[in-house]
Amino acid sequence: MRKDIKAGLLSAVETDLDAYMSDHGFRRGKNSLIYKRVIAGSTQIIDLTFDVRPKEDPVALAALYPRMEVQIPAVDAVLEDMVGGATGELAGYSEARTRQGIHFTAEKADPRRWYVYRLQDLPAAVEQVRAFLDRWTMPLLDVYATPEDMVAAQARDDGRLTHARPQLVRVIAAALVCGKRDYAHALLEKRLGAPGARRLYKRVFDYVESYAERTA
Repeated sequence: MRKDIKAGLLSAVETDLDAYMSDHGFRRGKNSLIYKRVIAGSTQIIDLTFDVRPKEDPVALAALYPRMEVQIPAVDAVLEDMVGGATGELAGYSEARTRQGIHFTAEKADPRRWYVYRLQDLPAAVEQVRAFLDRWTMPLLDVYATPEDMVAAQARDDGRLTHARPQLVRVIAAALVCGKRDYAHALLEKRLGAPGARRLYKRVFDYVESYAERTA
Protein backbone atom coordinates (compact mmCIF):
# COMPACT_ATOMS: atom_id res chain seq x y z
CA MET A 1 0.00 0.00 0.00
CA ARG A 2 2.80 2.46 0.84
CA LYS A 3 4.27 1.89 -2.61
CA ASP A 4 0.93 2.70 -4.26
CA ILE A 5 0.48 5.84 -2.17
CA LYS A 6 3.96 7.08 -2.98
CA ALA A 7 3.42 6.43 -6.68
CA GLY A 8 0.17 8.37 -6.54
CA LEU A 9 1.83 11.20 -4.65
CA LEU A 10 4.69 11.41 -7.14
CA SER A 11 2.18 11.70 -9.95
CA ALA A 12 0.18 14.34 -8.08
CA VAL A 13 3.15 16.53 -7.17
CA GLU A 14 4.45 16.41 -10.73
CA THR A 15 1.13 17.78 -11.92
CA ASP A 16 0.04 20.02 -9.06
CA LEU A 17 3.10 21.11 -7.07
CA ASP A 18 6.35 20.99 -9.05
CA ALA A 19 5.71 24.16 -11.05
CA TYR A 20 4.82 26.17 -7.94
CA MET A 21 7.87 24.94 -6.05
CA SER A 22 10.11 25.59 -9.05
CA ASP A 23 8.86 29.17 -9.21
CA HIS A 24 10.16 29.54 -5.65
CA GLY A 25 13.52 27.94 -6.38
CA PHE A 26 12.78 24.46 -5.01
CA ARG A 27 13.73 21.28 -6.83
CA ARG A 28 13.19 17.61 -6.09
CA GLY A 29 14.95 14.52 -7.35
CA LYS A 30 13.30 11.85 -9.44
CA ASN A 31 11.15 9.53 -7.32
CA SER A 32 11.63 11.83 -4.34
CA LEU A 33 9.06 13.70 -2.27
CA ILE A 34 11.68 16.07 -0.86
CA TYR A 35 12.05 19.59 -2.26
CA LYS A 36 15.18 21.66 -1.62
CA ARG A 37 16.39 25.15 -2.38
CA VAL A 38 19.52 27.10 -1.51
CA ILE A 39 18.90 30.69 -0.45
CA ALA A 40 21.31 33.11 1.22
CA GLY A 41 23.69 30.24 1.94
CA SER A 42 21.09 28.07 3.67
CA THR A 43 19.36 24.93 2.46
CA GLN A 44 15.60 24.86 2.95
CA ILE A 45 13.71 21.59 2.69
CA ILE A 46 10.05 20.66 2.31
CA ASP A 47 9.50 16.93 2.86
CA LEU A 48 6.10 15.51 1.94
CA THR A 49 6.05 12.76 4.54
CA PHE A 50 2.99 10.58 4.96
CA ASP A 51 1.62 7.90 7.27
CA VAL A 52 -0.28 4.86 6.05
CA ARG A 53 -3.48 4.05 7.97
CA PRO A 54 -2.90 6.80 10.57
CA LYS A 55 -3.84 5.79 14.10
CA GLU A 56 -5.93 8.90 14.70
CA ASP A 57 -8.10 8.07 11.65
CA PRO A 58 -7.73 4.37 10.77
CA VAL A 59 -10.40 4.70 8.08
CA ALA A 60 -8.07 6.95 6.11
CA LEU A 61 -5.78 5.39 3.56
CA ALA A 62 -3.03 7.86 4.42
CA ALA A 63 -2.30 11.18 6.09
CA LEU A 64 0.02 13.73 4.53
CA TYR A 65 2.23 15.41 7.10
CA PRO A 66 4.63 17.76 5.29
CA ARG A 67 7.65 18.94 7.23
CA MET A 68 10.09 21.80 6.76
CA GLU A 69 13.74 22.07 7.67
CA VAL A 70 16.27 24.91 7.45
CA GLN A 71 19.99 24.15 7.43
CA ILE A 72 22.28 27.14 8.04
CA PRO A 73 25.91 25.94 7.93
CA ALA A 74 27.45 28.71 10.06
CA VAL A 75 24.87 28.16 12.80
CA ASP A 76 24.99 24.40 12.60
CA ALA A 77 28.79 24.41 12.96
CA VAL A 78 28.56 26.40 16.20
CA LEU A 79 25.73 24.17 17.39
CA GLU A 80 27.85 21.08 16.78
CA ASP A 81 30.77 22.65 18.64
CA MET A 82 28.47 23.59 21.50
CA VAL A 83 26.53 20.36 22.06
CA GLY A 84 27.85 17.77 19.61
CA GLY A 85 28.10 14.35 21.22
CA ALA A 86 26.21 15.49 24.31
CA THR A 87 24.25 13.00 26.38
CA GLY A 88 21.34 13.36 28.75
CA GLU A 89 19.07 16.36 28.25
CA LEU A 90 21.18 17.69 25.37
CA ALA A 91 21.38 14.42 23.43
CA GLY A 92 20.54 15.03 19.79
CA TYR A 93 20.47 18.82 20.10
CA SER A 94 23.30 19.18 17.59
CA GLU A 95 20.92 17.76 14.97
CA ALA A 96 18.35 20.52 15.47
CA ARG A 97 17.73 22.09 12.07
CA THR A 98 14.46 23.94 12.65
CA ARG A 99 12.67 20.71 11.72
CA GLN A 100 8.94 21.05 12.20
CA GLY A 101 5.63 20.19 10.62
CA ILE A 102 4.53 22.96 8.28
CA HIS A 103 1.37 23.32 10.36
CA PHE A 104 3.39 25.38 12.85
CA THR A 105 3.57 28.13 10.23
CA ALA A 106 -0.21 28.65 10.24
CA GLU A 107 -2.94 29.82 12.52
CA LYS A 108 -4.24 27.06 14.75
CA ALA A 109 -7.45 26.76 12.75
CA ASP A 110 -5.56 25.24 9.82
CA PRO A 111 -5.05 21.46 9.57
CA ARG A 112 -2.04 19.58 10.82
CA ARG A 113 -2.54 16.75 8.36
CA TRP A 114 -4.33 16.08 5.13
CA TYR A 115 -6.24 12.81 5.12
CA VAL A 116 -6.68 10.72 1.99
CA TYR A 117 -9.39 8.08 1.83
CA ARG A 118 -8.86 6.93 -1.76
CA LEU A 119 -5.89 7.07 -4.09
CA GLN A 120 -7.99 9.31 -6.31
CA ASP A 121 -8.02 11.91 -3.52
CA LEU A 122 -4.26 12.49 -3.69
CA PRO A 123 -4.28 15.27 -6.33
CA ALA A 124 -6.81 17.28 -4.31
CA ALA A 125 -4.78 16.80 -1.13
CA VAL A 126 -1.59 17.94 -2.87
CA GLU A 127 -3.40 21.00 -4.18
CA GLN A 128 -4.50 21.82 -0.63
CA VAL A 129 -0.90 21.45 0.56
CA ARG A 130 0.23 23.80 -2.22
CA ALA A 131 -2.32 26.41 -1.14
CA PHE A 132 -1.18 26.02 2.47
CA LEU A 133 2.47 26.43 1.55
CA ASP A 134 1.69 29.53 -0.45
CA ARG A 135 -0.37 31.14 2.30
CA TRP A 136 1.68 30.22 5.34
CA THR A 137 4.98 28.42 4.91
CA MET A 138 6.66 30.14 1.97
CA PRO A 139 6.31 33.64 3.50
CA LEU A 140 8.22 32.36 6.54
CA LEU A 141 10.94 30.61 4.56
CA ASP A 142 11.50 33.75 2.50
CA VAL A 143 12.56 35.60 5.66
CA TYR A 144 14.23 32.73 7.52
CA ALA A 145 17.50 31.88 5.84
CA THR A 146 20.36 33.52 7.77
CA PRO A 147 21.64 33.65 11.35
CA GLU A 148 20.30 37.21 11.54
CA ASP A 149 16.89 35.98 10.40
CA MET A 150 16.87 33.41 13.19
CA VAL A 151 17.67 35.99 15.85
CA ALA A 152 15.09 38.42 14.47
CA ALA A 153 12.39 35.72 14.51
CA GLN A 154 13.18 34.94 18.14
CA ALA A 155 13.19 38.62 19.08
CA ARG A 156 9.73 39.15 17.63
CA ASP A 157 8.50 35.88 19.18
CA ASP A 158 7.46 34.59 15.77
CA GLY A 159 4.60 32.19 16.33
CA ARG A 160 5.28 30.35 13.08
CA LEU A 161 8.21 28.48 14.61
CA THR A 162 8.40 25.79 17.25
CA HIS A 163 9.62 27.05 20.62
CA ALA A 164 11.01 23.69 21.74
CA ARG A 165 14.29 23.80 23.64
CA PRO A 166 16.44 22.35 20.82
CA GLN A 167 15.28 25.23 18.63
CA LEU A 168 16.07 27.70 21.42
CA VAL A 169 19.63 26.39 21.72
CA ARG A 170 20.01 26.71 17.96
CA VAL A 171 18.88 30.34 18.14
CA ILE A 172 21.54 30.90 20.80
CA ALA A 173 24.10 29.49 18.37
CA ALA A 174 22.78 31.88 15.70
CA ALA A 175 23.14 34.83 18.06
CA LEU A 176 26.77 33.90 18.68
CA VAL A 177 27.40 33.74 14.94
CA CYS A 178 25.92 37.25 14.65
CA GLY A 179 28.23 38.58 17.35
CA LYS A 180 25.34 38.98 19.79
CA ARG A 181 26.77 37.13 22.77
CA ASP A 182 24.99 39.43 25.23
CA TYR A 183 21.67 38.62 23.56
CA ALA A 184 22.48 34.90 23.67
CA HIS A 185 23.30 35.14 27.37
CA ALA A 186 20.16 37.14 28.14
CA LEU A 187 18.01 34.63 26.25
CA LEU A 188 19.57 31.77 28.18
CA GLU A 189 18.92 33.51 31.49
CA LYS A 190 15.33 34.27 30.54
CA ARG A 191 14.38 30.83 29.27
CA LEU A 192 16.73 28.47 31.11
CA GLY A 193 17.94 30.45 34.09
CA ALA A 194 16.00 28.55 36.75
CA PRO A 195 18.31 26.39 38.91
CA GLY A 196 17.11 23.06 37.53
CA ALA A 197 17.31 24.11 33.89
CA ARG A 198 20.63 25.87 34.43
CA ARG A 199 22.08 22.64 35.76
CA LEU A 200 20.80 20.63 32.79
CA TYR A 201 22.07 23.21 30.30
CA LYS A 202 25.35 24.02 32.03
CA ARG A 203 27.26 23.03 28.91
CA VAL A 204 25.40 25.69 26.90
CA PHE A 205 25.91 28.35 29.58
CA ASP A 206 29.62 27.56 29.75
CA TYR A 207 29.95 27.67 25.98
CA VAL A 208 28.30 31.07 25.70
CA GLU A 209 30.47 32.43 28.50
CA SER A 210 33.67 31.28 26.80
CA TYR A 211 32.66 31.99 23.20
CA ALA A 212 34.64 35.22 22.90
CA GLU A 213 37.79 33.37 23.94
CA ARG A 214 37.06 30.53 21.50
CA THR A 215 36.81 32.93 18.56
CA ALA A 216 39.63 35.30 19.54
